[in-house]
Amino acid sequence: MKKNISRRDFLHLMAMAGGASLVSCVAKVATPAPTPLPQTYTAMSATPASPPLPTATLASSVPPDSSRAALMAHWPATGTSRVVKVHHSGAWAGNDTAQETVLQMLDDGLSTLTGVADKLSVWRALFNAGDRVLLKVNCIDSSLPTPPVVAYAVAQRLLDAGLSPENILIFDRTKRELEASGYKINESGPGIRCHGSQGEGTEAALSQATVRFYKEFDECDAVINLPLPRSHPFAGITVALKNHFGSVNQPMRLHGNSCEAAADLNAQPNIRDKTRLIVGSALLVASGNWRNPETEDSLLLSFDPVALDTVARNILVHYREAQGQAAGSLIDVPRYLQKAQSLNLGATDVTLIELCEVNQG
Repeated sequence: MKKNISRRDFLHLMAMAGGASLVSCVAKVATPAPTPLPQTYTAMSATPASPPLPTATLASSVPPDSSRAALMAHWPATGTSRVVKVHHSGAWAGNDTAQETVLQMLDDGLSTLTGVADKLSVWRALFNAGDRVLLKVNCIDSSLPTPPVVAYAVAQRLLDAGLSPENILIFDRTKRELEASGYKINESGPGIRCHGSQGEGTEAALSQATVRFYKEFDECDAVINLPLPRSHPFAGITVALKNHFGSVNQPMRLHGNSCEAAADLNAQPNIRDKTRLIVGSALLVASGNWRNPETEDSLLLSFDPVALDTVARNILVHYREAQGQAAGSLIDVPRYLQKAQSLNLGATDVTLIELCEVNQG
């Protein structure tokens, strides 16, 4: 077992790690120094920018003997968890992002994450044609939601892979929040479904409180988590793990002790056993005020929500430090990341994370 690393040392190591090629996707990390780091260290990208992974190193399609579990495997089932960060210099055209751009980012990101070049064979390996798939977006603040262009791009690839549009549900807790965020509500008509909760389902007895999942989580076969990186006054950060506070009926009961219940919630079968992919939208991020976000140009992809949250946190730290502001709350407050690792949900230890970066121009 590798030596434990403090939260602040971890973020520093993420900042200083270098020399990793995209082909290997391994961020080389030295053993942390025993002395404490300065209070005003400068956070940077976790790995240097690298060229796209050569097509020749990718399998053209999913091997016949490759199971879904093998494709999705991450720590602790494997030695490390992979997170892919896809940049696109043309992500923003004025105030908009084109769906074709997001589809390109999504395709390259998933190929790098899985090592499979054929975009549709990966989706068909991850999802069955008859699956009912729930896309969990975040619309609690309509000024900074999961962008509809990202959610609909993911839905498009599910359609391309042969899934029925009526079996694809873009979901958040209320219809009102979805509409205010630019989503087209479709509760029962033909086409991709999009609606808020229509009732409560399975009970989840967590360490802080007992809550109920919305029934849509009982009724689906698979979940795709579509968060976005933001700071949070109670949790420090809110990304993939905390996105599921919008999946249960009484999330305010889970905000104690720096939202530690986020780890317990993600250990529930409705999330842990059903999540097939996480696509984090880092087109806009908020290291401080949600109404004044920073413009990014990236998507984050992983099968490990803890590792993805850890990489997303480093992005937020970078912006906070670049503005000359203290980033301690982003580093020290999200203690649920360590709890999530202790529950084997994924990795937050820097030595257990592979960060791959893809630059698209």
